[in-house]
Amino acid sequence: MLTYADLKQEIKNLAIRSQGGSEFDSEIASGINESLFRIARETPWKQLRRQATFDTKTSYTTGTGFASVTNGTKNVTVTGATFLTDNIEVGRRITLGGSSKLYTIATITGETTLTLDKNYDGVTSSVRSYSILPKEEYTLPAQATQIGALWHEEFGSPYVMQYVPNLEFLQSQMSMTYTAIPQYYREWNIDMVLRQPNQASIITVVSSSASDTAPTVTIFGLVSGYPDQETIIVNGTTPVAGTKLFTSIDRIVKNAASVGRITCTANATSVTVAVIPAGDGTAGIMYNKVRLWPLPSTVFPMNVWYYKAPWRLVNDQDIHELGQEFDHAIILLTVAKIRYQNNQKEGDRFLALYTDEMKSLKRQNADKLDFLNLLKRPEEARSSFGGPHSQLSWAQLGGYYGTMSTR
Repeated sequence: MLTYADLKQEIKNLAIRSQGGSEFDSEIASGINESLFRIARETPWKQLRRQATFDTKTSYTTGTGFASVTNGTKNVTVTGATFLTDNIEVGRRITLGGSSKLYTIATITGETTLTLDKNYDGVTSSVRSYSILPKEEYTLPAQATQIGALWHEEFGSPYVMQYVPNLEFLQSQMSMTYTAIPQYYREWNIDMVLRQPNQASIITVVSSSASDTAPTVTIFGLVSGYPDQETIIVNGTTPVAGTKLFTSIDRIVKNAASVGRITCTANATSVTVAVIPAGDGTAGIMYNKVRLWPLPSTVFPMNVWYYKAPWRLVNDQDIHELGQEFDHAIILLTVAKIRYQNNQKEGDRFLALYTDEMKSLKRQNADKLDFLNLLKRPEEARSSFGGPHSQLSWAQLGGYYGTMSTR
């Protein structure tokens, strides 16, 4: 299998006829990675299959007393709760006695205190019941781009979760608080953040290697309600704290390859918001998020089969993840790109060779899957989830009416 240095040399030989000097080195290096990512997107390749598990989280009512709430305010105090210790995340839904509204946790300010997304509309009381609903959203492993299957064994045998588009889920008018064994999932966002800060916080960065004293990490997000950014210089294994208080984070990137992995934390290092792997000149990584329905009534492992995006090649001895069978395709596509960029007519010939090579690779290496997520046409809405008839909603028939599979 060819290393990154081998690929660069082969492409130089074919694209510019072994022209000396370093004039095309940068163009070739970036072209290889562009080709690698392009080929990875072509189809679900067996070489990029991965599997992982994550545990569901059910309702949370920890505390030795009741919730203390005040009409017209967002502050909640629960005697005996341990929100920080138990890793309760912002964004989870919460119900409070004396109110029919469904609230969302906006910030977690201490072990026993949190704030809501809107003012409490019930009567002021220090003895209200409370319940944080089961966790709905879960983060998949880094670089997971396409889900092959999400499944569990809580029914006594493997059960493959059904995918539901977000709009179809909302149109179904299903209860957002219903708890049971999850049977459906939906995808919403992909971002560079494992988890948002509990409340406005400075960001601290640290590497797992003492050698990392040159890379910088830049944080993009909201500070005092406005878009902002801050760059922090990594100082090896010594934590370095920023100065700006980020209420939420959009993305975190580094400017160069690192020897170790760089961990970014918030709220006095109690919340890990991102982990940037060692090496990886892509600067940042992406996390895919899924939401489950019904909300999980018990804690159990959820299995996920997925396809990942390959890591960028950085060092001369790096080897890409697709395997040696793909070396030739990467070379041909990169050569075609370079020849086109330099107005050389042979670009068409190399592109044709690349296309033929991809046909051969797909016959041997593409997964034959018939359950990947597909967008539906408008007339197909609610055919499998939202109701017994395309012109009826659950609201017209009762909140929990339906087959056993959706009740």
